[in-house]
Amino acid sequence: MPDAIPLIRPISDLRSNLNDVCDMARETREPLFMTKNGKPSLVVFDSDAYEERLAHERYVAKLREAEIEARYVRETTSQEELDAKMNDAFKHWGV
Repeated sequence: MPDAIPLIRPISDLRSNLNDVCDMARETREPLFMTKNGKPSLVVFDSDAYEERLAHERYVAKLREAEIEARYVRETTSQEELDAKMNDAFKHWGV
């Protein structure tokens, strides 16, 4: 599925049509790109949609980390084995 066409408005709309810009950002829940002299200048994003997107990105990053870890960590250690290894390490360091 191709990416959606970005929403683009002139930056002058912030002065002349602020309510429309706010409504559009809130309704679409997508970033609204503001241009100045035809070039990208600002991005306006509904704050709730922005927070949801950040939470989703953090979730996806955690899933990727878990997938990578699962790929490279093949064995598990029981609590008893871990305790024994820790006790050996403490004895070695005189703790």
